[in-house]
Amino acid sequence: MKKLRDAGKLGPGRTVGITGIGGLGAYAVQYARLFAGGSTVIALGRTDSKLAVAVENGAHHGINTRDKSVEAIQDELAERTGRRTVDAILDCAGAKASVSLGFDLLGVEGALVSVGLMSDRVEHRLFPFVGTELSYHGSFWSDYNDLVEVLALADAGKIRHNITKVRLEDINENLESLGRGGVVGRQVIVFD
Repeated sequence: MKKLRDAGKLGPGRTVGITGIGGLGAYAVQYARLFAGGSTVIALGRTDSKLAVAVENGAHHGINTRDKSVEAIQDELAERTGRRTVDAILDCAGAKASVSLGFDLLGVEGALVSVGLMSDRVEHRLFPFVGTELSYHGSFWSDYNDLVEVLALADAGKIRHNITKVRLEDINENLESLGRGGVVGRQVIVFD
């Protein structure tokens, strides 16, 4: 989120979309509310239960993107924000479809930061990318100071956690559920 802020893409009158509303995306929505300087926060996901968590965690709006065209999603964006595009996207999935959708929803001079790692490549049509002067950033990890800041936010109660405890002997079925996108929030392995 700080990369988008430092690139000048966040602030009052701006809109940031969060794609990949799972464990990481549920936190990203909260960081957007804390660090996006008054931007409208839109959660973009494929599961209503995950979008509900995103709204509980501070997203102004949630849009279910499952089986919808870019134009249909833009119509929903326009209904909620008055605009068909967003200024910034934080992609927490890294899936080919979510990154592509993110680029398609960016307005002129928009920026996309990818933290998810579901795919092994990023592809987008060159002319819209260059013609609208889009920016793309990757973000794998932060530094010690950011970690301290996140822990302080959690300690102050400013970060909500959506955690499901999983027994070690049930790990395989839970990993399969995670792979299908069936996990809301984070799973933590507990040892009995």
